Amino acid sequence: MTPADAKKKCPHCNDTLKTLQVPPSNFSDGLGFGSELLLVCFNNECPLYVKGWNTMYDRYGQVGSMRYWLNPLDGDSGAFPVAHKEAMRGDIIED
Repeated sequence: MTPADAKKKCPHCNDTLKTLQVPPSNFSDGLGFGSELLLVCFNNECPLYVKGWNTMYDRYGQVGSMRYWLNPLDGDSGAFPVAHKEAMRGDIIED
């Protein structure tokens, strides 16, 4: 990861993304991000996260929300589900 990656911003709230250590995928089923690190928005005021609570319940009948992620290796990005506001915070790598 380059210093420029560490300063990437969330397109939903413009907050600086944090570096997240991704758990290894030991399966050959195509799952995983192809990277050991992701850049993730952990801003609890981010519109994607705030609106995600209703979206997850309305669409899927599940309690949870979503956080934006960016793969620094290939530029792929998206949103993944989280069950609560502290989810994955233990995997943040302090810069």
